[in-house]
Amino acid sequence: MARPALRPREHRQNAPLIAIDPAAFGDADAFAAAVGTTLGTRESPPSADGGEGVFHPGERSSSAAVRRAEEGVPVAGKVWRELTRSAERFGITPPVTVTT
Repeated sequence: MARPALRPREHRQNAPLIAIDPAAFGDADAFAAAVGTTLGTRESPPSADGGEGVFHPGERSSSAAVRRAEEGVPVAGKVWRELTRSAERFGITPPVTVTT
């Protein structure tokens, strides 16, 4: 019996997403103020020794995206060597590397 050809697996998002309108439970402005207060209090505790601080979900990845847009994306040496070898093989000029 012949096996069917394998196709590349399509990406599937598997994270649950729940959207709630805070105004359905009370004053939207009061809710926004409470969220602001909560985010403000997370800035006040001291970081652990050697820690970077206290972050809310998404804050660290957002700042990393901004930093990488300005400074570039770090690539491991081995990966960079493989990419430049492949570029040479296909006659492509690799981008300039920036070391900081």
